[in-house]
Amino acid sequence: MKFGLFSATMGAVGLAASLVAAAPANAQSSAPHVVQIGAMSLDQALHTLAYQFGIQLLYAEEDVGGVQVKPLRGAYTAEQAIRRLLRGTSLVVEMRSADTAVIRHVAAPNPRVVRAAFAQVAETAPSPPPAPPPPPQQAAGNALQEVVVTARRTGENLQTVPVAVSVVTQKTFNAKGVFTPEDLAETVPGLATAAINGNRSNVVFSIRGQNLAFGTLFPAVITYFNEIPVTQISPGSFFDLSNVQVLRGPQGVLFGRVTDGGNVMLTPAHPVNRVDGYVGVKIGDYGLTSFSGMLNAPIVSDKLMARGAFQIDRRDGFTTNLYNGQKLDNVASEAFRFGLTFRPVRGFENYTVVSYQHTHDNGTAAIVSAINPGVPDPITGKVGGVVGTVTGTFGLFPGAYGLNANGDVVPFRPGLTPLTVPNYLANLQGMVARQAGLGPRQIFQTGPSFDRRDNLYVVNTSTADLTPDIQFKNIFGYVRVTEYQAAAAYGPAGEYQLGCNSACSLFAGSGANLPRVSQQQFSDEVRIAGKSFNHRLSWSVGAYDDYQRPGEPFENDTISVGILHRTVVNYVTTREKAGSGWAEYDASDFAPGLKFNGGIRYTNDTVSSVQANYVSPIASALAQSALLSVLLARGTPPAAAAANASATVNTPIPFGQCVSFLGGSFPSNCIHYAASFDAVTWQAGASYQLPSGQMFYVKGSRGYRPGGVNGTATTPGLSLYQPEKDQSVEIGFKGDFHIQDWRIRTDIALYHDNYANIQKNVKVPGPGGIPASIITNAANAVIQGAELELTVQPVRNLTLDFHYAYTDAHFTGPNIYAGQAVDPCNPKAQAILGFCPANRLAYTPRNQVGVSAEYKLPLDEAIGSVTIGADYYYQSSFAETDSSALNPEAIQPGYGLLNLNASWTQVFGKPFDISFFMTNVTNALYAQAMDDLLQNSSIGVNAIVYGPPRMFGFGLKYRFGAGAGG
Repeated sequence: MKFGLFSATMGAVGLAASLVAAAPANAQSSAPHVVQIGAMSLDQALHTLAYQFGIQLLYAEEDVGGVQVKPLRGAYTAEQAIRRLLRGTSLVVEMRSADTAVIRHVAAPNPRVVRAAFAQVAETAPSPPPAPPPPPQQAAGNALQEVVVTARRTGENLQTVPVAVSVVTQKTFNAKGVFTPEDLAETVPGLATAAINGNRSNVVFSIRGQNLAFGTLFPAVITYFNEIPVTQISPGSFFDLSNVQVLRGPQGVLFGRVTDGGNVMLTPAHPVNRVDGYVGVKIGDYGLTSFSGMLNAPIVSDKLMARGAFQIDRRDGFTTNLYNGQKLDNVASEAFRFGLTFRPVRGFENYTVVSYQHTHDNGTAAIVSAINPGVPDPITGKVGGVVGTVTGTFGLFPGAYGLNANGDVVPFRPGLTPLTVPNYLANLQGMVARQAGLGPRQIFQTGPSFDRRDNLYVVNTSTADLTPDIQFKNIFGYVRVTEYQAAAAYGPAGEYQLGCNSACSLFAGSGANLPRVSQQQFSDEVRIAGKSFNHRLSWSVGAYDDYQRPGEPFENDTISVGILHRTVVNYVTTREKAGSGWAEYDASDFAPGLKFNGGIRYTNDTVSSVQANYVSPIASALAQSALLSVLLARGTPPAAAAANASATVNTPIPFGQCVSFLGGSFPSNCIHYAASFDAVTWQAGASYQLPSGQMFYVKGSRGYRPGGVNGTATTPGLSLYQPEKDQSVEIGFKGDFHIQDWRIRTDIALYHDNYANIQKNVKVPGPGGIPASIITNAANAVIQGAELELTVQPVRNLTLDFHYAYTDAHFTGPNIYAGQAVDPCNPKAQAILGFCPANRLAYTPRNQVGVSAEYKLPLDEAIGSVTIGADYYYQSSFAETDSSALNPEAIQPGYGLLNLNASWTQVFGKPFDISFFMTNVTNALYAQAMDDLLQNSSIGVNAIVYGPPRMFGFGLKYRFGAGAGG
C-alpha cells in the first residue's frame, strides 16, 4: 500500500509531508518554536508545522480537505500548535512519540489501520517524499535567525514583541575565557556595569541611568534566574544557558518583583528528550584553566528528562601583593546545575532546577591613588579630609598606638613611630607615593584579602493546560546567599578604612569572623494566561509573594582610622505581595496589524529592620589608661572617668546580635524600624505591524522601587525613605529587510523618563548638629535617549552587528544649600547636607557603541566550520560615584575594548570544536570601580579597581549524543 505526499489510499490514515530529510536536525517537538502561519488550508498548515518541527504527521486527506485555518502566531510546542490549528474541527492530535503524531476524528480509527500505517511509514522512511521548499528566508542560506524572547512572560518573536529587549546567547559567553557580569555591557545598548565597595564581584547593573545607591534595599535593575529574582550573580553563572535577556525600562506589571529600571534575566537550558552532552576545557595565560560539561538524558522518554551541567574556573590574579606574594583579582569558582522535567500526563509539566555557585578567590585589589590631607573650609575654617577624620579619635588614646615599618597601626611598643596626626598623615602620603611607583598591577597590602560566596537557587515551575486556550503556571523559588569577605576597599593605607569583615579578629584582638552577608528568600508566583474571542484577546492574571530574611548572623566588621573596631549589625526582613492583570487585543478585524495592550498591578511592600552600630578600640595595653587621662583632663569626675574608660576598652562587642551596647564613650542602642509601602503601577501601549512584517510600537509605563528604613537614623523623621517611581514613554521600530542579497535587522527605541524621588545616600542634620549619613529621596531626574541594534548580512557567511545607545540624563531641582557652609556641591566644605543636583547620574555614559563582525570561511563541509570574529566596545566618560560634583576624579574617561575570537567546529567531521579568544587586545587601562571620597567632608581617600589586562586562551570541546553532529 503506497503512501505519497498527499495520498491516503487507505481511507483512514494518510502521511503528511513530514518525512522530510531536510527537516532541521535540531528541531524538537517538545521545545517551543515561534510559529507564524497565515490564513491557509489546514493541509498546508500541517505541512509547514511538520517541516518546522521535524516530525511525522499522519492523517486522512478527507479529514483535512477543504478546512481553512486562521493565522497562528506565537511560541508553541508541536502538539500545542497542532491543537490550536484543529480548534473548531472534530479532529484531535495524538502524539505517538516525540517525533510522530496522528490526527484523527474524536472517534478513534481502527487500531489495526493505524498500526499498519506506522508500519508502512517505517518501510518508506528510507526514501521519503520530497520536502516542501523552506521559506524564502531559510532558502537564502544567509538568513537572520529567529529569536524567541519571554519579555512578556510567553515565547514571542523578538521582532514582533513591542518591548525594548536584547538577547545575549551562549555563543557570546563561550567567546571569552571567563565571562563576567561586567561583560554584558559590551553587548547590550543602554546597559552599564560597575563594581561597588571596592569589590569587582559586587556588580551593579545600570539601565537608562537607573541603578543602585549604596545602602538601599533593592536595585533599580532586578536580576532573574529562571523567572525568580535573585540578589546576585557571579562569573560562574554563564554556562549552559538558553540565553540572557535584558529588558530596558520599567517592569511594573508582568514580572515577579516590580522595578523601575529593567531586568537582566538568565534562563538555563532545560532538559530535552534526547541524549546529548559535551565536555570542554579552556586554557590560557594567567594560568587559566576552565572545565565544563553537560549531560542531558531522558529517563523515561518524553515523560522524565534530566540535565546536569557544571563549570569550574581557575585563573591567576593580575595584581600582585608584594607583601605576601598573593595574586589578587584571580578567579576560583565552581558552579553546578541540575534540572529535571516531569510530564506524567499530557498537558502538565513540572520543571525543577537547582543551581549552586561557589567562589573562593583572593579578592579585589583597590589601588590607592590620592589622599586629601584636609584644607580649611573657606567659610568655617574647619579642616576636613584625613586630618579632620582622625584628629578626634587619635586624641582619645594618646600614646596607646604606633606605626610599624609597614605603616600599620598597632599597639604601641618601644621602637615604633608614635601615632600622631602628622605622623599618620605622612604615613598615608608615603603609601600613595609608593603605590604610584608600583603602578596599577602591584600593591603592598598587609591586610587580609579574600572573597568566598555561596549562592543556592532552587526553582520549581509547574505548568498545566486547563483548556486548550488557558494555562496555569506556578513558580516557586528559594534563594540563599552567603559571603565571607575581607578587603581593603580604600586601598592598602594603614588600615585607614579596612573592611576586614570575616577576619577582623587578626587586627582588633577580638571578633567573630562572621559572614558579611547571609540572606535567604522565598518566593511564589501564580499566573493564569489564556486567549479568548477567537484568539483575538491574549490575557493573564497573577499574584506574587516574596519573603526575604537573614539566613544566619552576619555583620559588617571594619577597622576605622587604624584604631576603632566598628561592627554594624543590620538585619532586614522584607515582604512583597502583589496582584496584576494584563491583556492584549488584536484589532486586525478593524485594522490589520494593529494591537492594543495594557496592564495594571497593585504592590504592597513591608520592611522591618533591627540595627546596631558598635565601636570599640582595638586591643592595646595602654588604651584604657590613655583614655582615662584624657577624660580627667576634660574635667570628668575620677569615678566616672574610670568607669567610662573601663567600659570603652573592655566591654565586649556582641557580635551577630542586636542589643543595647554600653560601651563607655561609644554607647549604642539596637534600633527597630518598620514601614509599609503601596504602589499601583501600569503599562499601556499599541503596536502596528506592516504587511511587510515591520512593526512600530508605543508604550507608556510606570515603575516603582520600594522604600525602606534607615537603622542609623537617630530621629524618627529620618528613619524612613520613600519609594522612587519612574514614568516612561517609549516608541520603537523593529523590522527585518531583504535588499537584494543583504539581510538587515533593526531594533530602535526612543524613550523619555521622569524619574522621581530618587533614593540616594546623603548627609542630613543629626543630633547636636552632627551630620548623619542616611538614604533619603534626594532628587528627581529627566532621562531620555535612543537605542539602536542593527544586524547586517551583506554577503553570504558575513554577519555585522552594531549597537548604540545615547543617554541624556540629568538631575533636576535646586540646590537648597547653595552658598552655605553645608553646600553639597562644594568640595571644600568641611560638612555638607543634602544632595548636589550638579552630580552626574552614576554609571551612565552618554554614548555607548558596540561593533562586531563574524565571518564563516567558505570551506568544504568535510573540514568543518571555521569562523573568525572581532568585537569592539566604546563607552564615553561616566561617573563612578554619586558625588561627582565633589569628586571630579571619580569621572572615568571614555575607553574602548577590542576582543578577538575564532572557532573551528566539527573538526574534520569529528565531534570536536577548537576555539581561540583574546580579550582587551590593546591592553587598555580603565577603571571598573572607584571609591572616590576625596572631598573635604569625607575621609579624603581615593582608590581604583582596574579592569583586566589583555588575556588570551584556547578551548577544546568534545560533543556526544545528539550534539555530536554539529
